[in-house]
Amino acid sequence: MNKQLKVFATDMDGTFLDENRSYDKSRLRDILKEFKKRNYLFCAASGRQLLALEELFDEFQDQVAFCAENGALVKYQGEILYSSILGQDKANKLVDLVRQNPHMHRDVVLFSGLNGAYALQTADPQFVEFANLYYSDLKLVKSVHDIEDEILKVCVEFPPEKIRECEDWINAQMTDIRATTTGFRSIDIMSAGISKATGLSHLLTHLQSSPEALTAFGDQSNDLEMLELAGTAIAVENAIPEVLQISDKVIGHNRDAAVLSELEAILTH
Repeated sequence: MNKQLKVFATDMDGTFLDENRSYDKSRLRDILKEFKKRNYLFCAASGRQLLALEELFDEFQDQVAFCAENGALVKYQGEILYSSILGQDKANKLVDLVRQNPHMHRDVVLFSGLNGAYALQTADPQFVEFANLYYSDLKLVKSVHDIEDEILKVCVEFPPEKIRECEDWINAQMTDIRATTTGFRSIDIMSAGISKATGLSHLLTHLQSSPEALTAFGDQSNDLEMLELAGTAIAVENAIPEVLQISDKVIGHNRDAAVLSELEAILTH
């Protein structure tokens, strides 16, 4: 076991990124220089697709690890360490299922694959515009079976005030999937058992490290398993109550770059 290595995994939206979905690259650049000296590793652990994360950290791709799609895809130093394929048949079944939900009033379904993201041609234009903020190379297709890609995840949008109710409803309908809220309006649906914790566990195994060497930062319910896995769990102050309750420490707000400040503080010790 690599006892010296430490891994710092952080959620992106609402945790690491500010209100403009951005971060201070110069500060991260300095942090990563120190990380290299100390044998520390930075990991982006997000519901976002891998392509979008790689764009976000374009300058630092060879220095960071990626736990994308809420743990369904893990990549480090150019190598895919783990992937959980949902598949076309199950994705198509999920489309039929979510359309039965009384709170779905528009076509707001997205499919995330290894090589891109896809929405149906019937998708609501506002939904597609919003999805383009988080997914790279978004294409419109006639049906799920026109997607020539490995589907990892289905993303569905519901009214914010109904999001938890709809999450529970989806999980009650199918036993071989796992639906989790990613914020206030979106639900990600992956294969059963998949979470950021499972993705990070594969990364730690590859690194010959342990959960005790993991520090995790989060704010939403899709971060809970990751925070429970980590030796040190840290929440931003804008996190939901469930995250605040299980965390070892609460830092500042994501809009104030609290994670960057905490990493800088850790490096002073």
